[in-house]
Amino acid sequence: MKEQDSQKFIKALTTGDRSLMQKVPRADVHNHAALGGDFHSWVRSEGLDLKEGAHSFPDFTDFQNLVNSIFTYPYKNPTNKQLQERFFSLFAASYELAIADGVTYIEPGYDSVFLDKFDMDIELLIRKFSEQTALFKDSISIAPDIGMIRVMDLKDIERTIYPCIESGFFNALDIFADERMGPPEDFVPIYRAAKKTGMKLKAHAGELLDADFVRRSVEVLELDEVQHGISAAGSKEVMRFLEERKIRLNICPSSNIQLCQTESFKTHPIRILLDNGIKVTVNTDDAIIFGKKSSDEFFSLFETGAYSAEELDEVRLNGFPDSGL
Repeated sequence: MKEQDSQKFIKALTTGDRSLMQKVPRADVHNHAALGGDFHSWVRSEGLDLKEGAHSFPDFTDFQNLVNSIFTYPYKNPTNKQLQERFFSLFAASYELAIADGVTYIEPGYDSVFLDKFDMDIELLIRKFSEQTALFKDSISIAPDIGMIRVMDLKDIERTIYPCIESGFFNALDIFADERMGPPEDFVPIYRAAKKTGMKLKAHAGELLDADFVRRSVEVLELDEVQHGISAAGSKEVMRFLEERKIRLNICPSSNIQLCQTESFKTHPIRILLDNGIKVTVNTDDAIIFGKKSSDEFFSLFETGAYSAEELDEVRLNGFPDSGL
């Protein structure tokens, strides 16, 4: 089955057959699922007149402002019930887009702050997520991550993240948002608690800061995987460190381009990382904002001429857990 899927994937890329690509199993392991849906379909289903944002964000604050508007528009003073309904509709949109595009395995990122933001307890959060997992289980395998926004007050983070870790519901721990704030050292106790439960350890690093920050994050937090990590391509030493430790980088090319961290698919540092033995995956990050599906990411990379279809098939396979497809 794996060999047949690889043949289909290679044929889809080399012939530009997008319908065939959607029949090939793929994984999306860096997906902020509250932002992972199709923008236009979601807006229509919600009956909104919210306009799509800019296609590039030189200032990271502009990106964050658009994210906030998606959660709250058009409410001036939204009730908790309205926010909860919006939140879960966004997650459903993420799964629907992934399934329509042929993604069969996803690690959606949830955020512990939503417990406070939407006045939910951990039991309600897990019940709602479990209902969605059951609803889509015949089409996609869902292994949820729980994450923290590093710019928040640490006490607020601790109050919400520990119940999530202790619940046993989540596959991995992550930390995200502007990595120029909230140094990894602040989160060591939380990561140690997650490690004791057997959770996989991820963190966003090397999206905005340099290669040394990638290495520091891996060492300090004892990471298994890095979300983004593209700046590692600027240091042979750091790439060697990642390769020796077998640290996987879960990369989102369209996100990196639109957040102005690299100029284009042609110049994206995935090529350098692969040439230095780094295991990478290709993912969507925030499809509702960046407008690209998993299949789009692979086609865009292949069309640069910098990657063979066989190389990209290996990248595709990297996204699945060891248990297989």
